[in-house]
Amino acid sequence: MAHIPASVETSEDMEYLLSERVKLLSQGKIREIYQHPKEEDSLLMVTSDRMSAFDFVMPRKVPQKGEVLTALTHFWLTDILREFPSHFKRSSLNHWLNAVHDLKADLPELPLERSLVIRKTEIPPFEMIFRHHLGGSVYKKYLDTRLVAGLAVQKGYKKWEKLPHPHFTPSTKASKGHDENKNVSEYIDAMGEQGIRAIQMFRSAYEKAYAYAESRGILILDTKFEGLTMIADEVITPDSSRFTTVESYNNAMQNGGDPIFLDKEFFRQWGKTVETPFGMGLGSLKNPEDPEQLAFVNSLEIPDRVIKETSTRYINIGEILTGCNLADYQARFMCV
Repeated sequence: MAHIPASVETSEDMEYLLSERVKLLSQGKIREIYQHPKEEDSLLMVTSDRMSAFDFVMPRKVPQKGEVLTALTHFWLTDILREFPSHFKRSSLNHWLNAVHDLKADLPELPLERSLVIRKTEIPPFEMIFRHHLGGSVYKKYLDTRLVAGLAVQKGYKKWEKLPHPHFTPSTKASKGHDENKNVSEYIDAMGEQGIRAIQMFRSAYEKAYAYAESRGILILDTKFEGLTMIADEVITPDSSRFTTVESYNNAMQNGGDPIFLDKEFFRQWGKTVETPFGMGLGSLKNPEDPEQLAFVNSLEIPDRVIKETSTRYINIGEILTGCNLADYQARFMCV
């Protein structure tokens, strides 16, 4: 399990579920995964307000972050991407709702606004990252080699310039330490024909989501999926994707620099300004298992303005994409 600072490690809902003898299977940086109390083939996924950056969990929570991540995952899987296979499990009481509602009678204090019941499915040790715009961790290597995930890309692309079609740039899914970028060929060697079908499925899902978001004035610069035969985990959220507005993107392309990000990138940018004993920026912390680095992160004093602005950006992108404010979406479509 991920190392989580004591200040954000537990929550009332975790203590409640454990007191009800719901079995905790894993605690990740952001989510707790429980065994469904009545169905062997199902899981209960509860999303917290924790924030992770540079492979470390931060010592402060971001208000309503878990609600936004859950609502957006619900939105994509039940609306825009509903034709794609996913781990989303529907209620036996009402087909339009998630099966988390079936647990409410036995677990009345379950936080429905941050919980989903999902099917068990295979999660390979790869992050399925797709990029319609050339930026992020692969851009520096592109400038040096003209390669993106081992595939040749013509020279001359500016940072964040749109590619003709989404490029697949897999990385490892590390339980400890940092993820490592991989070539497409390495992914296919490991996953075979089933992996090729997964690439096709996730690329199609990204293209559909991209087109929808663009119609709302938003560009999904890149995104990360998980799964093999179906879409799993979170889906196109501010934690797993880079979002910007069309207007901000156009300004960046004309004037240079980065667009205004409506996602976790804002928090990352703040992290790059933090002076640490190991170098400038939280990115200089290279080992999430090192006790000294963990102690430094645990002692961080994150400004209120950074927490507030991060929360605001998460809520805003959720409202733009779903077309209604968070409380309305939860009431109308999630019935919470």
